[in-house]
Amino acid sequence: MNKVIITVLIIILAIVGISGCTEQTPENKTYSADGITFQYPGNWTELNKTKYNSIDLGNKSEAIFVLGDDQNQSRLTFGKITPGQGEFLNSLAVWAEQTKSKSSSNDLKFLSEKNLTIAGVDAYQLRFINTDGDYITSIALIKNNTGYVMVYRSIFKETETLESILKSFQMP
Repeated sequence: MNKVIITVLIIILAIVGISGCTEQTPENKTYSADGITFQYPGNWTELNKTKYNSIDLGNKSEAIFVLGDDQNQSRLTFGKITPGQGEFLNSLAVWAEQTKSKSSSNDLKFLSEKNLTIAGVDAYQLRFINTDGDYITSIALIKNNTGYVMVYRSIFKETETLESILKSFQMP
């Protein structure tokens, strides 16, 4: 009888010890820098802005941040649009038309578009799929005469992660 009780206690202690050693990923983290605040998935980390700036934003934008998961299954890049000399910020409708017209030359298939409001500001969203099967959502907004672009890439068709981020997104 004592051997059974001792064996059970050892098993319980082993289970408790193992469960105490596992690291839990927080459900969400908060990004708060450069006047921007929002919630994002707990398994995401900050990624190299230089690496993803040209891939996600092109040469007319400067990445403010890039966040994503370790397996690069999804990431969010947010940048400030920097017009060249003699250029100016267009309307969201012009941005959308120009982006859609360039999409076929970038091996992107257009999927959808819609108007949004992000942080109390009008925004426009375009959704594409590339030849690798990545889903790409590009969102533009203009706040205080400054243009911003947000690109969400995911190997999955899901949109819940981006929608959750957008609901909590705040800019001054």
